[in-house]
Amino acid sequence: MRINANLTPAQPRLALPLAVALWLLALSLAVLTVWLTLEILQMRDERPRLEARLARVEEQLKAAAPREALPPRSELESLRQRVYALNKLSGLRGWGTPQLLAWLAGQLPGNVYLVSLHHRPRDGEALLVAESPSAEALTAFLLRLEKEPRFAEVLLSRQGARGAPGAGAVQFEIRVRWKS
Repeated sequence: MRINANLTPAQPRLALPLAVALWLLALSLAVLTVWLTLEILQMRDERPRLEARLARVEEQLKAAAPREALPPRSELESLRQRVYALNKLSGLRGWGTPQLLAWLAGQLPGNVYLVSLHHRPRDGEALLVAESPSAEALTAFLLRLEKEPRFAEVLLSRQGARGAPGAGAVQFEIRVRWKS
């Protein structure tokens, strides 16, 4: 008996692409291995420098550590209260000079000029000398000072004229005290 068969040879469809993919994978792994080896060698060269730096930082931390233990929290709080009380006694009352000048710059009418300022922050008062061609402008400024809620007292100490009679300027000397 004779069998006559016509069998087609098997052609591997994925064999060639699979072989190419495996070769590319092997090549990329070889490149990755070389790169990691170079990185390891570079880190080995940096290690002594990094260890020296770490030793310096540890020495600095030891030097910066508190030599004595801090007092208990209650003792720190009582000290804080005492310092606050001393600062309050010796501190300024009212505004500082820059704050006062900034406030005056916003409150002075256009035709009123500040001639002098004697500020005593520890006493909580200031002596202003303002000048204007008209007494009405100075009166309006005095009313603005009296309406300010942070002032305890606004007094017109002196009123005078400067220059020739009728053509001169009017000056007000005003004493201001802050609320405590």
